[in-house]
Amino acid sequence: MKKEKSLISIIIPTYNRANMLKNAINSILKQDYTEYEIIVVDDCSKDNTQEILKQFSNSKIYYYRNKINSGAGITRKNGYYNSNGQYIIFMDDDDYYLDTHFFSKCMNEFKKNKNVSFVSENSIIYYENINKYEFNPLNISSKIDGLEYLKGFQTKFNKPNSTFTTIFRKDIVAKNGKIDILNDSSIYMNALLYGDAIILDDIAGIYRIHESNITFNLKLDFLIDNLEEKNKIYSNLKTKINLIEAKEWWHNQINLTIKYYVNNTKIEKKQLIKLMEWCKSKGDGLDIEYLERIYSKKGE
Repeated sequence: MKKEKSLISIIIPTYNRANMLKNAINSILKQDYTEYEIIVVDDCSKDNTQEILKQFSNSKIYYYRNKINSGAGITRKNGYYNSNGQYIIFMDDDDYYLDTHFFSKCMNEFKKNKNVSFVSENSIIYYENINKYEFNPLNISSKIDGLEYLKGFQTKFNKPNSTFTTIFRKDIVAKNGKIDILNDSSIYMNALLYGDAIILDDIAGIYRIHESNITFNLKLDFLIDNLEEKNKIYSNLKTKINLIEAKEWWHNQINLTIKYYVNNTKIEKKQLIKLMEWCKSKGDGLDIEYLERIYSKKGE
């Protein structure tokens, strides 16, 4: 009997981006590896998303619609819990693939490497507003130990631009039990706690940057959930590496997250106060002074 190929679940949360979603799905349908399912979770779109999806007769596409508008994190989780694959991709509706062999190359690596949490390729950033393309390759080009990558995540080693360029083992994603948040950094860091990574030199596809990107429109509650998830990762990391190294990692990751949020979101003084309170409650040398400086500028 011919052995069945492993199933990949591609989860796509979407909201009012019907044409971009169509482009994303078409790029999946061009893959030479055909054992996949596409799970589209609509966060109550008001455009013609449902009509666009009806244009696809492909039985591999499954459509779900949230009862209420719930945000990207919950929408992605809804897709995850409706997935059936042994492997999983978290894809945003505005990204698309160029490499038609991406799936098959990643799956070949999984076959050859048993202790691998994920396989990634590079991506090209497209700045839509100024019509500019940019390529900043990951500074890893091979197999890398998971804890080594995690210790230097976003400091020594670059983070992939998104998660659509990566195939994860689903059992690794679920390793920590109940999933509270599924954002890019947390997905990668949780996976690196439990296995190695392989980074291929090729370019998987296009990562778009535009005014409506989820990453540039974060709500404070989503950020706090993100920080709490990193706190859980820190608790696990302390059991696996030197405590001093773990504390340095914690300090770097939390401050990177907060500074990214402050620099890319219109933040009010009351939100800054809430962030400062969270940092003070966690201790371990988090950069309260940085937030206090931003708070002072708000009063000028």
